[in-house]
Amino acid sequence: MVAGGRKLFGTDGIRAVAGRFPLTPEMVQRIGMSLGVYLKAKRPDKEHTVLIGKDTRASSDMIESAIASGLTAVGVDVVRAGVLPTPGVSCIVKERGFSAGVAISASHNPPEYNGLKFFNENGKKFSEREEAGLELVIFGKYELPRVEGENVARVMAGEHYLDLYEKHLESNGRYLAGLKIGVDCANGATFQVAPKVLKSLGAKVYVFGAEPNGKNINIDCGSTHPEFIADKVKAYGLDMGFAFDGDGDRCIAVDEKGKVVDGDKIMALFALWYERKSREVVGTVMSNMGLEVFLRERGFNFHRTPVGDRFVAEKMEEVGAVVGGEPSGHVIVKELEETGDGIMTAVLIASIVKSERKPLSHLVSGVKLFPQKLKNVKVKEKPRIETLSNLSSAIRKCEKTLKGKGRVLVRYSGTEPFLRIMVEAEDVNLIEPLIETIENGARRDGITAEP
Repeated sequence: MVAGGRKLFGTDGIRAVAGRFPLTPEMVQRIGMSLGVYLKAKRPDKEHTVLIGKDTRASSDMIESAIASGLTAVGVDVVRAGVLPTPGVSCIVKERGFSAGVAISASHNPPEYNGLKFFNENGKKFSEREEAGLELVIFGKYELPRVEGENVARVMAGEHYLDLYEKHLESNGRYLAGLKIGVDCANGATFQVAPKVLKSLGAKVYVFGAEPNGKNINIDCGSTHPEFIADKVKAYGLDMGFAFDGDGDRCIAVDEKGKVVDGDKIMALFALWYERKSREVVGTVMSNMGLEVFLRERGFNFHRTPVGDRFVAEKMEEVGAVVGGEPSGHVIVKELEETGDGIMTAVLIASIVKSERKPLSHLVSGVKLFPQKLKNVKVKEKPRIETLSNLSSAIRKCEKTLKGKGRVLVRYSGTEPFLRIMVEAEDVNLIEPLIETIENGARRDGITAEP
């Protein structure tokens, strides 16, 4: 099935072009069967039910049907929540006692992609150990045990869970009357929930990217294109704007001047807001040095993890942090949720602005981020970076040039065929030459897709 025992799971679940392995109907059905068998093996004494939510991609319906077919074939009930943001799946699984949850989405990726994100009974993303356990079942040599006749499980409607998720979000915000807020829903899973929640809290809401047709998710909008909502904030004279990704677990904010407030600045804002509860903050290797300096100067301890909000959440639990996240807009407030939630982030930011009676630009003005650039270089293979002599040498050369006044981070994408080269430096003039040096090293090692 999988050459060389290649893992299905990347940085954030399983992701691929829909219709290609492993997101073919047959393979997704087997994944569903395997999930059911895995749950039964863990808790043979329990009647299991799995919650499924999805984003607005055209392929989400096919994947939903296939995984539901697999689960019911092994005797596990399914509740279909319909279009529901990924953090909504996490929230409902935890609150309503489901055995597991599956979010069907490829997050910020283009419409042709899709994916599967798995949550355990506590609403937490599957750990590496849980992913490995599921893969053992998926790629096992034995035939998966199916049920027959009246033992075949059911598929039930669960659209009402969207209302429960909305109430959860509203309960953590304050009254926002007087604020004018723009939201870019990326034509994705937040298109119903985000405007409704902010309106219910009293804000005047300007809605964009809320006309999904299955093929326009994330296209020139959403958290990967914050310039779209920034233009709208300036054009309509709004107090702030928020851009979500396709499944709603990311949020990039824009202040009243139309300037982007990324995940690092949002973490700084939340760290100060929750400082009485914890002075531990968790970011990733992608978090800007400027955030680390800002927090350290104010007596916080800053911890870094690999890329992925699952790793952030695990580290937060370990060190007792309330706030953690990624510059891409995955932000977790641990006492409220187990995973990144873009709408919750927006509700909290707006509530802080309302409470402080100060514009968002003022509230984040103390965070001085180092100039940073990320370049994606397409590769044809992904050998371990430390085995590539030219690339490793180029990285060491760049680090020596920076002399501790910047950072170099080179890693492969967990879901796409890219080598990601990130350089940040106090001196912006150093960034482009250093990226070029590293890219040339990769090219000399023969791993790039272009000559």
